[in-house]
Amino acid sequence: MTWTARSGRAAAAAALLLQLLLRSGPAAAQVAAEGAPPTLPAASPSLPGDHWAVRAATRAKELGLTTRYLPAQRAVPRAAVGEALREASLAALGRDPELAGLARGWYARFTEEFRETAAGTSPTGLLGSAVGAGYERRGGDVEPGAGLFERRTGVTYLPLRSTLVASASLAGALTPGLAAVADPRVTDDGLALPRWDAIAGWGPVALSVGEEAVGYGPAFGGGIVLSGAATLPRVEVQTSRPVEFPGVLRILGSGAFHTFVTRLDERRHPGNPYLWGMRVVVQPHPRLTFGGSRASIFGGDSVTTPVTAGSVGRMLLGILTEDFENQVVAAEFRYRLPTESVLPITLYLEWGADDGSGAWWDVPGRVAGAFVPAVPGLPAVAAGFEYASFAPLCCGNPSWYTHAGQPGGWVAKGAILGHPLGGEGREFLLYGQADLLDARLRLDARAFRRERGRKGYDLFLRAGNLFAPERAGWSSGGAVEGLWRANRRTEVRAVLFREVGSGWRTHALDLNASLLF
Repeated sequence: MTWTARSGRAAAAAALLLQLLLRSGPAAAQVAAEGAPPTLPAASPSLPGDHWAVRAATRAKELGLTTRYLPAQRAVPRAAVGEALREASLAALGRDPELAGLARGWYARFTEEFRETAAGTSPTGLLGSAVGAGYERRGGDVEPGAGLFERRTGVTYLPLRSTLVASASLAGALTPGLAAVADPRVTDDGLALPRWDAIAGWGPVALSVGEEAVGYGPAFGGGIVLSGAATLPRVEVQTSRPVEFPGVLRILGSGAFHTFVTRLDERRHPGNPYLWGMRVVVQPHPRLTFGGSRASIFGGDSVTTPVTAGSVGRMLLGILTEDFENQVVAAEFRYRLPTESVLPITLYLEWGADDGSGAWWDVPGRVAGAFVPAVPGLPAVAAGFEYASFAPLCCGNPSWYTHAGQPGGWVAKGAILGHPLGGEGREFLLYGQADLLDARLRLDARAFRRERGRKGYDLFLRAGNLFAPERAGWSSGGAVEGLWRANRRTEVRAVLFREVGSGWRTHALDLNASLLF
């Protein structure tokens, strides 16, 4: 056999293997037959990453029921979520009666909550809104320490908090290209506006100004760079729906992009430094997604290098300045296995580094997981497993989420900006979701086992985790959430969280009833 013949057979075998790995499946073919999606408003308020509809759209994507859902970040425009659920309700027809019922229930519930997505209505004027009342209780919370090495502080213990809450989520649109949302809250502390946004859109690009959480990465338990644990007053630009690459770049398929900038206006960050971040995602095939995210805290009174066009330009190019910025970067991939006829499963991995280039290999942060979007025989139920690990201080690299020039650390409003583990350590996470009674009853549960740093760290080494040494060592915990759509206009929500370590515990209870209009 000649070399040419052998190479030809090898190429054919490789092509066949690639075709099997990336075959679209019947759902994708059915969706393609539906033709182009309806015209979506250019400006649409975003839903938080933990909103039931965002998680339902993610499940629909991992079941192969929607091919055009590619969020640029964890907070996703309502219009994009609604289109994904509409597409899923069509694609599930004829595939499985129970799966079709689940997808139909998702979309029906969504159109009840966000009336602007219902057929025949205009995306202007008052959009889907809600008012609510509830009760919140939190105990054992701490704010992470600040500083580095011998200047490191311990955690700050926060008092027990118990309060009644009156809340609202009010949204409206002047035109399909201009929209706004505001979520006021009234508690014992008075009136607050923790989340608001004004959005202007043109085509697939949207500009937002307001206060919103920013989160990146494919992981369920939290991203390496940004997890969206705190709302930030920011200016952002993002793609509100996937963009198809032209010409020779067509091999990359579709893509999404997000970037933002804010200032950390709080006491732990001297001089109110800037926080900038970005994420790029490409999807060369509906089964395969690659992405990269990056963020940097820079400037402020704690550094000697001024904020100039040159210093910012070097930072954007990835050139590190010793005391100017603290950067965190990560690469990610997500792959939906072609096994849906037996067991639908998606694998994902995020791999990141804090500052130094050698940190990619010497002291990486990694989050890997497997997600089953529908359990065989119980399609209303989804389950997943996730493992996160952050390497200890080593090899001349800085410890995770800390920096000599930025003593406030990777923290804003008392919350970790990155993974909730807080740096050095590891986490084992099991999570599950169930959408019952035509998706009108939603249950979410998670259980985790964490190790933050190690017990017995001295003053110098304890900087490996933002919660060490007070909460170093192992802890266990979990959360349960129930969300019941009692009727078309009433929703009840209950959330219980608890984490217990050696000599400490944290707990939270949220109860809320909402009226949708």
